Amino acid sequence: MTVEEVVNYYLEHYKPKKLTFETDPLNVPIIESWICIYISHRVVVHGQIFNHPQYPSGGNLKTSPIHGYLARDGRVYITTKNSVYELGVPHSDLDIDTQFLMNDFEDVQEEKLNNWD
Repeated sequence: MTVEEVVNYYLEHYKPKKLTFETDPLNVPIIESWICIYISHRVVVHGQIFNHPQYPSGGNLKTSPIHGYLARDGRVYITTKNSVYELGVPHSDLDIDTQFLMNDFEDVQEEKLNNWD
């Protein structure tokens, strides 16, 4: 698995949605402002974690190595050995134009757009 595979999968399957206070149907933690990186020849995701029972919202999180990814209803998820996470909006330093993700939004939930630099 490569960083490019994860990012390309996200770009192919993520569908912007008008954000409301709806909950994730899988009820898994969400990683916002994320980037994929290589550590010891394995791909991990680093970002801000939300909706996790053990970590405070907005805290930094680095996942264990990614084992797979999947999409459901326009949402993209990554799997590790013991966890599943939803990928929210990528970090602005990710080598893609994230502006396309916001083109269809009119009423956007502010938390999804915070800059966590």
